[in-house]
Amino acid sequence: MAQTLRRSLEDVLVDAVATALPPLAGLPQALADDLAEMTFLSDAELWEIARSTLPPEHHQKMDALLTRKGQGQLTANEHRTLDNLLDEYQTSILKRGQAAVLLQGRGYNMSDPAVLKTLS
Repeated sequence: MAQTLRRSLEDVLVDAVATALPPLAGLPQALADDLAEMTFLSDAELWEIARSTLPPEHHQKMDALLTRKGQGQLTANEHRTLDNLLDEYQTSILKRGQAAVLLQGRGYNMSDPAVLKTLS
């Protein structure tokens, strides 16, 4: 195919991967790179990411800080902590979603949310 298009194999592959991936525009470059690189992970690695969760302490701290924010009681340090926790949460959601999209592209049925529950 590369010969037919008179392009290098690398260019054809880069275009094919870019076309197959969901758009990652608007994200910090490091995160966009991490999400794009997930394409090369094994199915088992993608399942691990898709089923990953943040520790309960993360959610508890985030909830407590959001409550304090709603009451107008956040210190500057707590505001930075909340921003970091929210960034970690959003990154986790994006990575889990990307893993699910890639698994679906590999033929797995992702229509049932139960498949994303962690295995005990």
